[in-house]
Amino acid sequence: MLSIIPDAIKIPAIGVVGLVVGAGLMFLPAKWIGATGERQVIAAQAAKEALNRIQNLEKNNAAFKTLPARERCLVFMLDSGLPVGACDER
Repeated sequence: MLSIIPDAIKIPAIGVVGLVVGAGLMFLPAKWIGATGERQVIAAQAAKEALNRIQNLEKNNAAFKTLPARERCLVFMLDSGLPVGACDER
């Protein structure tokens, strides 16, 4: 069957099939890397917002500066709407 098809058609057809397979194999890793990068950007933005929130609490609330580390953590978590269980017991 392949001997009936001329080489002028086989070579471009093999090239097209190779391009399609190659594009398919590159899509999934590229999608995964993009998602990872997006998560890192979101985490960096959340950290920046958290730092700004802590600085505002320290600036606007004099009593906040004198609290122990755990109490500061609890105030921050409650203010942020995050679970207070993330504050360790130290």
